[in-house]
Amino acid sequence: MERKLSWYEAISFRTSRRSYTGAPLDPNQLHAIQQTIATINKESGLNFQLLEDSSQFFSGFKRSYGMLKNVQSVIALVGNKKTIPNTHVQIGYYGEFLMLECVSHNLGTCWVGGTYDKKATESVLNLKEDEELFAVITVGEVANQKTLKEKLIAQLGKNKQSVDELLLEKEEPVPTWVLSGIDAARLAPSAVNGKPIGYSYVKETVKAFITKKNHAYEAVDLGISLAHFELGALNEGVSGEWVPETEADEKKAFIFKPNQEY
Repeated sequence: MERKLSWYEAISFRTSRRSYTGAPLDPNQLHAIQQTIATINKESGLNFQLLEDSSQFFSGFKRSYGMLKNVQSVIALVGNKKTIPNTHVQIGYYGEFLMLECVSHNLGTCWVGGTYDKKATESVLNLKEDEELFAVITVGEVANQKTLKEKLIAQLGKNKQSVDELLLEKEEPVPTWVLSGIDAARLAPSAVNGKPIGYSYVKETVKAFITKKNHAYEAVDLGISLAHFELGALNEGVSGEWVPETEADEKKAFIFKPNQEY
């Protein structure tokens, strides 16, 4: 799957949006999202699904805690832990690429782990044997200006990590492409802004790893961060892939393997 530079550009203006207009996706947006979902599912073995009318899964104060308003469409992030190693990491990694695709089409988005009716959502999904729903991404038209509630929530998570806070260990000189990747990873969202991910650059090797627990979403957070780093590196002309440092294990580090020597 092509990693698009338009996704990298979307990183700088992506922000969690929780209040939507309720308007349906227009045909062009719908087509772009469905195409990206099909490409991701083919590459990853995941089973992401777009639900165009999901308002009932967020209705009522009990389910959404008043945090999400006028949700119309969601992307269900579905996978199979028995057949896909590091499933939570893959959910975060590919889910963030998909989110950035939506943002590049001027849509509002938000990662949602628990503040929706999961059972009701699963009841309308096409779930194969052993597949489960890990999270959803709300997606839809939003107003240009954030609501007061959105602004207040944004204030709580506005302090982003510095490069030095994220790159916990390094050996100089650090290549420009690595710094670009770290800079992009600084802007990666995480559950309740927990920031549970760290990086190192030692012996010319980039490593990303979980530094602490984060409400059981730290492995998803790691996947999201890996996607951001990869796009930042790509912006400097370096492509590559992430591989587990050891056998597939969500609690272990991932190593970035460039496609050529640098």
